[in-house]
Amino acid sequence: MSGQSHRLTRRLFHHRKFRTVFVLILIFTVVLGFTIVPIEATSPLARIHTSEEGLWWAVTTVTGVGYGDFVPITTLGRVVGALLQISGVLMFGLIIGIIGVTLTKRQEEYSWFRLFDRLDQLEEKLNALEKKSKFLIHNGEEKG
Repeated sequence: MSGQSHRLTRRLFHHRKFRTVFVLILIFTVVLGFTIVPIEATSPLARIHTSEEGLWWAVTTVTGVGYGDFVPITTLGRVVGALLQISGVLMFGLIIGIIGVTLTKRQEEYSWFRLFDRLDQLEEKLNALEKKSKFLIHNGEEKG
């Protein structure tokens, strides 16, 4: 992982709202992954039979991959799938939004830093000119 992406990842996980939503969606995914097994067990055509298959299905559903190797057959199972899809969209939307805000904030910080640096340089030049003009005025008064 490059230094820039490592810093961005660290910033994301220090963002309290992101961390909270990420953990909630992670818990939500695991719970629904286990919950889908007994829900689908009510159908003889069910493809999800074990907790491992349920977790795999939940992760592929929440990430939007959806391989199709495991799909819910029951109406309640499909509702659970829809909830996972919506939470996945929310999670990735949140990640993208926070990345955008973080990058914009860094760019603004950089611009302000450059502006203040330029102002400091101008202030130094102005002070030097002020000293020089005082020196010239003082020398002019002594000669005159």
